[in-house]
Amino acid sequence: MSTSSIDRRLITIILSGALLGLAGCASKQIDTGLDSSGEKHVSKYAAEREAAGDVNESDAVHIPPVPHSPAAEAAAQKALPEYARALQTMRAGQLDQALVMLQSLGERYPQLSGPFVNQGRIYWQQKKFKEAQAALEKALQVNDRNPYAHNLLGMVLREEGEFDKALTHYQTAVQLDPKYARAHFNLGVLAELYMQDLNLALNHFRAYQALQKEPDSTVKNWIVDLERRAPAPTAAPAAIAAPDAANNNQEVN
Repeated sequence: MSTSSIDRRLITIILSGALLGLAGCASKQIDTGLDSSGEKHVSKYAAEREAAGDVNESDAVHIPPVPHSPAAEAAAQKALPEYARALQTMRAGQLDQALVMLQSLGERYPQLSGPFVNQGRIYWQQKKFKEAQAALEKALQVNDRNPYAHNLLGMVLREEGEFDKALTHYQTAVQLDPKYARAHFNLGVLAELYMQDLNLALNHFRAYQALQKEPDSTVKNWIVDLERRAPAPTAAPAAIAAPDAANNNQEVN
């Protein structure tokens, strides 16, 4: 791979504000509630979802693009060497050092959302969820069209028990890029294990599966399980016919 192609890829990362491993799913034991019979309505695969981590088996190759201004791209070009070193430090597991580097970049290049997203990623890994939330909200102040920031903020809010807010951010991530496989996966986990919306979970696990180069056998089992357990969609109520004007004796103002 040429140096120029590496630079273009890193520029994509800095503008999107993402490490390619952003994903995640449930990390706590979840009570999925009771069904109408009073029995636990829990999938036999729930523990697998709990332990799925960063969905390392995903082979989706799409990198969600992030719209940005020309000014942000110019700043990214300038910040690129230092940003690349921060990412390398982060991947090496030197999180505190990487955090200092990313904070410095954020102060000097406030028009870039990437340094703030990766600060949030580090705080997420350290389980400092309030700090992660603050960093990610800052990233979205800089660029609210960054799907990686929405996805990771959804993960943080889920850990804080803010399930409705997490749902909103996951949905925004997949609206910004319908091919964002990891956001579909996270939305499916949230919908099933935390919100007990089995049809919503089924839709997003199907979307995740459709984006893989090769079908994920584990997710295939989850989909079969959800198809068995999910209630049939409720039919929309029949539309009420408008009164026939020819037979309506009332005046219309």
